[in-house]
Amino acid sequence: MEVLEAPKNRSSSEDMSSRYRLFRAVMLFLGRIFLGFTVYGEEKMPRKGALVVAANHTQYLDPVYVCMALPRRVQWMGKKELFAFPFRAFFYFIGTFPVDREGGGRAGLRTALNFLANGWALGIFPEGTHRTGEGAREAKSGTVLLAVRGGTPVLPVFVGRTPGLRARLRGERLEVYVGSPVTFDATLRGREAYRAAAEDVLRIIYALPNERDRESP
Repeated sequence: MEVLEAPKNRSSSEDMSSRYRLFRAVMLFLGRIFLGFTVYGEEKMPRKGALVVAANHTQYLDPVYVCMALPRRVQWMGKKELFAFPFRAFFYFIGTFPVDREGGGRAGLRTALNFLANGWALGIFPEGTHRTGEGAREAKSGTVLLAVRGGTPVLPVFVGRTPGLRARLRGERLEVYVGSPVTFDATLRGREAYRAAAEDVLRIIYALPNERDRESP
């Protein structure tokens, strides 16, 4: 399995190439015009240092929306099946590296921890593969495992639904909510403990829009 190596001694807050900056600027421009793309709480994101970004995942473009919302380069863990023609180059471009889930994902875990050790922001979806509908939500333990082993906080992010044409005409917008970083006890150990903490993260993520409503005058 091919995985990316984290660059050495580079600040993750400065890792946007000129090509990536242009891509993000264009996506933001188009998103604001056609989707009413709006971000709340952007100032809560640490601008430097290792960080695990945890977001809900209900639509295919969620990784792109998170990249648009956060002014930092984010590396994403993605299942290896995504890296097929013609999407392979795009996934690498937005900072995704393949993980072999069936093979245990150990190589992907090492790569992820390497990125964190070098001060990068690492994106992950606690729910795993994107989930449609309103079924029960279940968090995977990997989010907290990476945060504890990497000694880094978790930044919760909620991505709203992409509005259709009629919804946009009614004034609906694509809204992204960024929460305050969550830290965990460095002594936390065990799959069940990680999973329970990940469930807490997931609850925080889905509560972000309601928190924003309470904060509004």
